[in-house]
Formats: sequence, structure tokens, C-alpha cells
Amino acid sequence: MKKSVLFMVLAGAVSLQACSPSLYPEVDERLTTLPLQPHANEIEVFFAGEWPQEQYIKLVALETRSTEHVPYASMIKSLQDKARAYGADAVVIQGNNFMSDVHTDVITNRVQTTNWGALMGVGIKYKKNLDTNLMPKTQEVEIYDPVMGSFQPLINLAYLPNGELKAKEELQDNAAIVYSNYIGRYTMRYLNKPESGWSHRLQEGYVVERELHKDGILQKRMEFDYDISRRLKQIRIRNTSSTSDEINFVYDETGRLSQRHILRSGNPYIEEVYHYNEAGQAYEVQIYNTNLPEKQPLLRSTYTYYTLEEI
Repeated sequence: MKKSVLFMVLAGAVSLQACSPSLYPEVDERLTTLPLQPHANEIEVFFAGEWPQEQYIKLVALETRSTEHVPYASMIKSLQDKARAYGADAVVIQGNNFMSDVHTDVITNRVQTTNWGALMGVGIKYKKNLDTNLMPKTQEVEIYDPVMGSFQPLINLAYLPNGELKAKEELQDNAAIVYSNYIGRYTMRYLNKPESGWSHRLQEGYVVERELHKDGILQKRMEFDYDISRRLKQIRIRNTSSTSDEINFVYDETGRLSQRHILRSGNPYIEEVYHYNEAGQAYEVQIYNTNLPEKQPLLRSTYTYYTLEEI
């Protein structure tokens, strides 16, 4: 049984050592937006002119740079590490370049030259290894009616394999607003969405902090914490002009996401409970309102998923 977590895509990893102290502008290197997860598996290497015989998808354009004295094998390993963080299965080396940086030393006023090497490659994913449990096809959302004591249809959504919205059917007034406030804004796809103005800080190659600036002014900061198994444990979201959120992750004994507890401005807000079928798919997610004296049902989402043949 696959141990996938709904919408847990390319979000980061455990906070350990070797962090970059600064935040750097985010660069989207992906060639596809299919949802994938980082892993710890070995990464195959193909050299220029070599390509796998089995079906694959080109995921990401990769590049690593180093000084001229760094061994070629070390640069390949750097590409492998970057590919692994994107969820790739292999790297196809495309070539390498050597560059010179001419500058003046600010102390001695002497002109100096620094030589750099750059190695480029393409990260690929074998189609047979695509995890369709990360690719919802449809989502039917119901809202709880406390008077009737049952769930009523709210909104139906259809997605493309890459997670983009394909179709939407609103079945009640303000359905889209309700969806956005209680579901949409807390999906991992939304929380990791590439957008102009975002920068991030890395630890061991993974994002642990993101900041959004507009016109030089900080708008939002996100901090990611992970457990010893490199699973998301907590996300803290600080908005400079609105309320702040905290998302806490709970996993079952098999390692699957079982609950998420969301706090707003430090107070309980909503709770998500995940239910899985025999295929390991999160077929149902029930949302409770915890901002009440007594927890009450709020929303219920039911999912279907793509098959490999449909991708």
C-alpha cells in the first residue's frame, strides 16, 4: 500500500544543519507541474546522448555550479541531490560549461579572476513510478446542515493531472468563498505556489522558510518544521495585514497523514480528518469547526483519482 499524503508535494524536508542564512529569490526550475514528493532513493545517471528506454516525463532543468577544483563526480552528486528533492528518478547530464569572473579586490585593488564550472542536466520521472494518489481527478464538497443533521452538496470540482482546476460547479450561494476559506487556502498546492515576490531559505537543500515581498514590503512569512522522518510537522503562516495561521500535522502508525489541526491567531479553528481506501488513497476528508465550545462537523470532501493510463 502506498503511503502518500494528499497534496503533499515538493514542500521541503527536515530542519537539520547546514542552513543558508539568507533568503534567496525563488526560481521555478520545473518543466512540468505534476505533483511529486521528495524521496531518499538512489538517482540514476545518464550521460549526454543517453536516454532511458522506458517511458518517462521530463520534470526539471537542473544546474549546479562550483569552483574549478571541485571533482566532476561531486558536481554530478549535487545534481542527483537536487533531482531527488524534486522527486525525480534519474538525471540526464546535458553538458558542462566553464566561466570566468573578473573582479577587483576591494582591499588590494588588484584585478582577480575566479573560474567556475557549471554542470547542467534534466531530472526525469519514470511514468510507472508516478504516484496517482497525489493526483485527484474530482472533488465533491458537502457542507453540514445542523438543522437537518446531514451533509448537503456545496461545490463540485474537477482537476487536471497537474492539479490545475479544470471545471467547477457551485451548488449553493457563496460556495466558492466557503471552499476558499476552509479548504483552498490550506492545500499544500496553495501553500507552495510559485509566485513573483517569493524568496526562501534552505536547510540541507529543502525549503524551511518562505517570505513574500511586494514593493519591498514584507507581506507574508511561512516557516516549515519537520519530524525526524522528514515529514511536515508544522507550518506557521504570519500575515502582516491579516490573521496568522498554524497548521499541525498528525500521522498514523503507517506514516500516512491522519489529521491536520489548524489554529488561527493562536486559537483552534478547524480540524481535518483523513480517511483512506484499500489503495491508500485519501478518498474522504472531513473538516470540523473547532472554534466553538463543542467541535462540530463543517465540510466533507470526497475524492476520485487519475490512473496511470489517464496521464
